[in-house]
Amino acid sequence: MRRARTMEAKVKKEDLFSPQEHPARPGTPERSRRGPARDAGPLSRSPLGPYVLNRLPAELAAVAQGRGTYAQLATEQCRVLRAAGAEDGPLATDLSSARLVQLDLLFMLNGYLPAGPTAFPRPLLAALAAQCDRYPSLDPHMSYELLIDVNCAEWETTGHIRVFSDGDLGRLERDFYLGHHLAEPAARGAFDRLGSLVREPDAVDPAAALEEALRGLDDFRRYMAQYGRLPREAFQAFRRYHMGHPGGARGASGAFMPSVQLLELALLAPTALYERYLEQSLAYFPAWSRPVVSEWRERSRAGGNVVQAVLDGRLELDRRAAVALLGVIDRFVDFRMVHLGVTRKAIPEAFEPSARPTRQSILAQDGERDFLDGAGPGDGRASERGTSGFSVHNVLTNAVHRLLSARRRLTETLGPVTD
Repeated sequence: MRRARTMEAKVKKEDLFSPQEHPARPGTPERSRRGPARDAGPLSRSPLGPYVLNRLPAELAAVAQGRGTYAQLATEQCRVLRAAGAEDGPLATDLSSARLVQLDLLFMLNGYLPAGPTAFPRPLLAALAAQCDRYPSLDPHMSYELLIDVNCAEWETTGHIRVFSDGDLGRLERDFYLGHHLAEPAARGAFDRLGSLVREPDAVDPAAALEEALRGLDDFRRYMAQYGRLPREAFQAFRRYHMGHPGGARGASGAFMPSVQLLELALLAPTALYERYLEQSLAYFPAWSRPVVSEWRERSRAGGNVVQAVLDGRLELDRRAAVALLGVIDRFVDFRMVHLGVTRKAIPEAFEPSARPTRQSILAQDGERDFLDGAGPGDGRASERGTSGFSVHNVLTNAVHRLLSARRRLTETLGPVTD
């Protein structure tokens, strides 16, 4: 695969899942399709980088296509580990490089997920254990923080990004990760504006804050819409490397993007079922976000959120601000509905064949549904769940139900509001 190269500017949302390679900074040399990395300097922080970047995708493709076996893959990876010095102790020399080494080790390990944990090579497990013993703050499993934050930060710095797939499929997988990374600041910005309205209502112009949050959500929604360009077959090909396994950790998933959860908590109070979702998800959010999510969960539960402040009369909105607040909720719902549509295309087995979720049908439900169940009336098969291990159908429709229910309460309090 022709790897992503150092960029002159951030990729635009319109470039995601494009058949064309993203534009590179002039003068950056191209790398051979499968040869060793020529620019080894940036890879020196992880001795496994050249293997994971340049050889692992082709070797996994060989196994998937029957041209190789997991036993052969394990033999080769054990040789790579020995050459890197894994038998002598942790491969990372300091904490700053440890996360990148951990990412490489977990890319190697997750390559065996289609065969199940019994295929995990013992030397690879031992190398991971040594890393975690030396650096306890590391996630011992492939996490959103490693896969998206660390991986994409490396891409922004060096032009290198880890993927499981080879060739054109690898470019689509790369964009799947980059889309999350590039979109999250828009959601985080919207959360910051709503959060400031909750924390310092007298120091913030409600209409301006809500309109800025609305712009951020609109940008975030457009990023999600780009995922409709990702072919289902491509998604299914690399999705299998992110699934959890019985008795193991949950898989890396967009369900653990923290800014979306923070945005909802700043907007409205958590329901009992959403609190349960947060409890089961907290350990899988990026480390920086865990105390922030916990803080906002408590604050929102106690009434420290925009919707409750309006309902209680603590936050008075003029017409402009009221229109903006309803617009924020509508854009959030739009994002969730687009996500539903993208997910239904990518994982049709998570939905009943006749299912056509609409805002009206979701609001008409008699409440939220258990996200640990299968797809509503489905039989609870693991195939109906996302890489998070949760029912993707119920997680998404629950979020829409909460937002629409909050909007209905607001309109009953605010009365007619027209733009």
